[in-house]
Amino acid sequence: MALTVACSSDGASDPSDLPINLDSLSPMQVVSRSVDALTGLSTFRFALSHKYGNSILTNGVQVTVATGTAAVPDSYTLNADTLVAGFWVNSRVVVIDQDSYMTHPITRDWQLLEPGTSPFGTFNPVSLIEGILEQIEVPTHAPPGSASAGTYAIDGILPVVALKSLTGGVDESAPPLKVRVTVDGASQFLVEARITGRATATESEDLIRTVRLFEFNSDITIDPPI
Repeated sequence: MALTVACSSDGASDPSDLPINLDSLSPMQVVSRSVDALTGLSTFRFALSHKYGNSILTNGVQVTVATGTAAVPDSYTLNADTLVAGFWVNSRVVVIDQDSYMTHPITRDWQLLEPGTSPFGTFNPVSLIEGILEQIEVPTHAPPGSASAGTYAIDGILPVVALKSLTGGVDESAPPLKVRVTVDGASQFLVEARITGRATATESEDLIRTVRLFEFNSDITIDPPI
């Protein structure tokens, strides 16, 4: 399978425009290229979903689903459905460098939080992507049919510390996580990571987290909500 791109208008072929043989790269090369591609990443959108459980933060907040935007390196928005002390709560968050804003669970008004008080204070989608790609171990090609045309699917294992920027803390005695990453063959950007296993002591052993990334380097602006 090859990814074919158009030649230049004068008929000459730039080496970077030549077809890429998707089967010619080793799993480690796929991961390495995706790590390198992060240097060209400025913005993206993301979505987090779960099966057989939820991500449980160190403060006990359970995250069921979440979506948001990110601007490299430290700004993001988050819209998360959470379970807090048995109650469902929708939380909207805006983080711009060191400033964190969050909606009040009852009034829904925006608040500027005191440093260190945000329940999502350690969450960073950019760091999460970097942690997954940079710490994947024993990468192998996923079975045929695991990825759509024009993408790579790579299986591997992750140390639980790779999810620290998601959960805020991890149980370092937990078994390594299983991971399947899917990388776009043209941009080399990570487009999906499916992670199986628990990262904290209270999570399900069978938990499957799926992180999807899209709309890379799009026109995303993150402004203070108040």
